[in-house]
Amino acid sequence: MMETNANTHVLPDETLGGIKREYVKVDRKAEVGEKIVIIGKEEFDEGYEIGDIFTVNHTHHTMDGDVHSDAASSGINCDGLIYREEYHVLEPTNIVHIDGRRYEMVEREGEVGDKVIHVYKGESNGIVRVVRKAADDGVDVDTFEDEGELYSGFYHGHYYVLVSLDKEKTFENKNSIYKEVKNYIHNELGISRQDVQEMISIAVSNEVQKMSESGKLDSIAGAKIDKLIEEGFENGGRLLHGFKERVSQTFSDEVGKRIANVLNINVESKEEGN
Repeated sequence: MMETNANTHVLPDETLGGIKREYVKVDRKAEVGEKIVIIGKEEFDEGYEIGDIFTVNHTHHTMDGDVHSDAASSGINCDGLIYREEYHVLEPTNIVHIDGRRYEMVEREGEVGDKVIHVYKGESNGIVRVVRKAADDGVDVDTFEDEGELYSGFYHGHYYVLVSLDKEKTFENKNSIYKEVKNYIHNELGISRQDVQEMISIAVSNEVQKMSESGKLDSIAGAKIDKLIEEGFENGGRLLHGFKERVSQTFSDEVGKRIANVLNINVESKEEGN
């Protein structure tokens, strides 16, 4: 058991196949099946200590909130009786820990690249997969063999989407999703890298043609080109060395930025020598 702060505990959740889940401490009566944490002891020689965690097997016959847990039984307390003032209830949150990362389980339909966890009436709960394809009735997921069964998809309503809460690992998560989507594009859709390059080439060509026809191409880098020309003739009326290359690079950079903004892609000019 790991305690993240005074009111939060991280415990394996049997309903999620043993995946660790965050629980918060609440001062109320417990119900059968709930987890409780000991906060005090009425009897000095009880078999449990402050901080021990138990699952309630049944409630006491009184209405005071006293409960019983088989795991709390001892020589002086055969029934495992725990008084109401001795415990707080541990309520489960929607936050789980998987492979050392914190995720929030969100109830929505999964999209390609989402990580999802199967949760449905105790059947194969805790299976974590990445969505390969989304459909009207559910999602197709990466297939791995677990306990002799093969899972290829989950119905909507039978899973939660896992949203990462670790901000410092956002880039790593995005990179992982990028690879998964890239594999999906190549393997499932049959689109090659050359196909993608041709699509981008056609889109860029069409955008440049539209800018040229509208007159925007001449004005995109106009101010910067004028400044370069002015600087180019400062040295006794002779163009500075590399002037042509500087003008060409500036024009390329400005047009590239314009296209990137319109097409929502990342265009970077390669520096000389790279």
